[in-house]
Amino acid sequence: MSKISSAFEHGKAFIAFITCGDPDLKTTAAAVRAAAANGADLIELGIPFSDPTAEGPVIQAANLRALNGGITTDQIFDFVKELRRDVTIPMVFMTYANVVFSYGAERFIRTCREIEIDGLILPDLPYEEKEEFLPICHQYGVDLISLIAPTSEGR
Repeated sequence: MSKISSAFEHGKAFIAFITCGDPDLKTTAAAVRAAAANGADLIELGIPFSDPTAEGPVIQAANLRALNGGITTDQIFDFVKELRRDVTIPMVFMTYANVVFSYGAERFIRTCREIEIDGLILPDLPYEEKEEFLPICHQYGVDLISLIAPTSEGR
């Protein structure tokens, strides 16, 4: 059973979403640790992107603040590696396919495994195109989490 599946053992799970680097990584670390200490079953860490089209205005603004503060994907990887010293609940990244492509898909997903990220959500990745990432995710044991909408048909 994956760590993500175990978070849902009792049916529902409390999932906290936190944008990395908003306003800085020190504050992000405090928020992650507070969520973990106060009952979060899973932490969803947003990797900022310049055009977060799947987000509402609050998370869009958080992305821009983090990017304006100079946050990078490598800094976030280092940050999570440090967090994993004491945060043991499942953590997933939510970001956009372009972030993964520009980093290199295999390198990105391999690094996720190395720093103990359990899953990956790419909200702009059409369900029909998930096969581009799925084999790499399986290879490294990172769950690729698909999103559905009320209008999604039998997938």
